[in-house]
Amino acid sequence: MTVPTRLGPYRLLARIGRGGMAEVFVAERFGASGFVKRFAVKALHPELAGEAELQRRLVAEAKLGARLGHRNLVAVVDLGVDDGRYYLVMEYIDGIDLRRRLAAGRPPLGVALYVVDDIAAALEYLHGVADDDGRTLGLVHRDVSPGNVLLSRSGEVKLADLGLAKATH
Repeated sequence: MTVPTRLGPYRLLARIGRGGMAEVFVAERFGASGFVKRFAVKALHPELAGEAELQRRLVAEAKLGARLGHRNLVAVVDLGVDDGRYYLVMEYIDGIDLRRRLAAGRPPLGVALYVVDDIAAALEYLHGVADDDGRTLGLVHRDVSPGNVLLSRSGEVKLADLGLAKATH
């Protein structure tokens, strides 16, 4: 399967992930005077473009992500639809996921504790998120796995993929 060249205003450079309902691309968006910024674009598979339930789930993930803001969560920055294909746009994390890092060997204890501390901070934030009336939503991520923990080249630790997150209250 070939990578499409564009989704909305985003130029897709390469596929970096693929799951059951969607695929993730590294993409660029261009602005005035040579401005260029990289993003990660998660798009429903083209053959699933008309599936209302999957579209609803992606939109819900985007809306949830848009209301969150924490240094250890991958930020959601846009939601779009191009020729019936829904996509959400997230900050691009230049690095690797924890699954690949662990495959290369056990990290030093200090690095492991740093990663665990940052993921715990992200989860503490998620669990405390409140609605507009101040009621805690009781968010649970439900997919904290090494593949959803991103490690940037600059030392950031980010929890990704709120697609399975659930409000318990």
